[in-house]
Amino acid sequence: MASSSTTTTTDASSCQWDALPAHLQERILSLIPVTELLPVAAASRALRRLLRYPAFHALLSPHRLDAFFLLTPRLAVHPLSRRVLRTPPLAALCPPSYPLVSSASPSRLITCNTLHFLPPIPDGSYLLSVVVKPPPSSSCILVAVTTGAAVRSYTLDTADPSRQWASRGDVPVSISLLGNAAVSGDRRQLFVLGRGPDALLVFDLATGTWKVLPVVMPQGLTTAHLFVYDGKLFVVGGVERLGEVERVVVWRLEDEKEAMVWREVGVMPAEVFDELVAGRHGSFWHFQAADRLGILCLYNAVDGRLVMFDAADGLWTVLPRVSGLDAEESGRWFGHVLEPEVELLLGQRRPVIIRLFS
Repeated sequence: MASSSTTTTTDASSCQWDALPAHLQERILSLIPVTELLPVAAASRALRRLLRYPAFHALLSPHRLDAFFLLTPRLAVHPLSRRVLRTPPLAALCPPSYPLVSSASPSRLITCNTLHFLPPIPDGSYLLSVVVKPPPSSSCILVAVTTGAAVRSYTLDTADPSRQWASRGDVPVSISLLGNAAVSGDRRQLFVLGRGPDALLVFDLATGTWKVLPVVMPQGLTTAHLFVYDGKLFVVGGVERLGEVERVVVWRLEDEKEAMVWREVGVMPAEVFDELVAGRHGSFWHFQAADRLGILCLYNAVDGRLVMFDAADGLWTVLPRVSGLDAEESGRWFGHVLEPEVELLLGQRRPVIIRLFS
């Protein structure tokens, strides 16, 4: 018996990893989030070499929780670790090079400095969105819109040798303000919330045309944010009564037989709502939102409060508080989400990799 027990213990303690074929090792390791591969890379030279193979990099896919929701150039919320992490200085993200628009996955960021490498944005316009084209292309389409009731739109394809802004369609209704733009799963459309009056707009990136979807927006909706997950369109927003945000709700757009409708799929629990508003019931009216792959972070910049919603399971999580940040300054950075890329595994230990157009 003792001999059998000893043999079993020895077998269990013997690592059989090296006996696995390299392609199986790569498959297993590719399931681990990039930031959690760093300790693996430090374990042995053999693992370090494997993690640096281009064939392994091709297997990597974005992990839903492994991303950096920027608070400042050097501070980010990391949903996977449920922590606020300090990041090394990045010259590309130093003021006054503030971020303007970004795509969350794959990460692309347009900053004020980026504009020096692009044709001038049409007069009276601002950047609404940057959309990375579907594979195998890695180029992007930038979308700019004008301000005012009559909204015009323009696009710039970074793969177009002419590098010129193309005039596209006008928004077919009078709108006071456009909200955030959510990219469809196939990256062919933008969903945009129009305010004043409320309307759900769709912009076709191929044809450059706009249309208004026939759906009534939720009543009392304020500080709304659109996002796409698993092929479905969601909106999160505060429900306002007499100028006060009473609760935060998540709705999903459903295309039913008779009409499109917003179905309530989640309400922020009272204890999470209390954390977000920092006890300022009756005077709280605004929060910011950022999303990536169904992970949604809400930020009260004034009080440094953060909460998270996971569209996959409908769970809300209170994140660590932040302090000592200038509310206006951090408000400029929040809303932009960047994901770790293979540069981390190549020894460039930067938690966010910025790609500027040149």
